[in-house]
Amino acid sequence: MRLRKRYLLMFTVVCFLFGVMTVKAADERLGTIVEGSLLTEQKEVEGFSEIIARGTYLASGSGRLTNKGNHVVNVSGNTNCNRVCDEVKVTLHLQRLSGNTWVTIYTLGPKTATNTAYISNSKNYTIKGGYYYRVSGSHTAKKGSTTESTASYTDGLWID
Repeated sequence: MRLRKRYLLMFTVVCFLFGVMTVKAADERLGTIVEGSLLTEQKEVEGFSEIIARGTYLASGSGRLTNKGNHVVNVSGNTNCNRVCDEVKVTLHLQRLSGNTWVTIYTLGPKTATNTAYISNSKNYTIKGGYYYRVSGSHTAKKGSTTESTASYTDGLWID
């Protein structure tokens, strides 16, 4: 009986040690930058286009990635204009990190609106755990023969 308790205690200690020493893939690359995106474990990341200083029509664009839990993420984003345009467009790409390259796995849009200064789009996706994900956005405004475009990128979000 005493020997049995000793073996049980040793087994428990070994299991605990191996459990503590297990390293998640997120920890190995956490905090590094891949193609402009910082790899994080946050619940939500948002990326904005650079301010368009000389943009007559297009003001900005943004994309957002939110971890909803249970391998579900929400992809959302918008395009914002300085004034009403003939056509405003937003396209959002959900990308997964493969090696050192972001690979698009889903594309939301393009969603287009006419005679407006703003458009947004949003959708939930079920994804595989064990990867970093980000959103890449394409934002366009068109007025007459003038077209202005910009891009946005979120940081990388680890999904268990």
